[in-house]
Amino acid sequence: MEGSVVQKMGRLVSNLATHPGYLRRYIKDNTRHWFAGATPLDLEIPWFSYAATDFLDTYLKPHMTAFEYGSGGSTIYLAKRIHSVTSIEDNIAWFDIVSRRLHQQRLNNVTLTLQSFDFKHAAGFESSGYFQALGDETFDILVIDGSEEWTHVRPVCFRRAEERVKPGGIIVLDDSWRYREPQRENKARHVESFVSTGPCRPGVTSTDVFFY
Repeated sequence: MEGSVVQKMGRLVSNLATHPGYLRRYIKDNTRHWFAGATPLDLEIPWFSYAATDFLDTYLKPHMTAFEYGSGGSTIYLAKRIHSVTSIEDNIAWFDIVSRRLHQQRLNNVTLTLQSFDFKHAAGFESSGYFQALGDETFDILVIDGSEEWTHVRPVCFRRAEERVKPGGIIVLDDSWRYREPQRENKARHVESFVSTGPCRPGVTSTDVFFY
């Protein structure tokens, strides 16, 4: 989240003090990250706030389907809990890593597709294969957590996701503190912001869930 180092540290200490249940997870996950290079993919958990993951633990049902802009730990996490996952990845090296992990885990309910895009030059993003990979199918869960550089493209993905979420479904927007537009302009019945620490990150973040 934005702010000086002192402000970020203050938020971290305050959040862990008010949510002591996250302290053990924060130390365990981030120790593995800092000293062993573990990623959320290795931990098999989303790179969301712990609060958002705790919500999903209670929300997910075996019949549900999901679409992700961006793959990783969330792909493994969702695939083990719901019917099917469709994930779009732009980075070929990361695509190979995630593909191998899915094969090792024998998770056959994931469709992982590579759609490269130069996010440093985001002109034409809405006509890219990456953006258009979310076609006409509808989903119970849509995750907006893909790559980004200087231009914010996640709000653009969010607008498309709103056209493809099933009634009663949700959209998950990670690092939501960066994006004001979806919070101001959306078609959701309800929006909840899950603010807390998370895995493989030093401070506090927010993950918003939009309910339709």
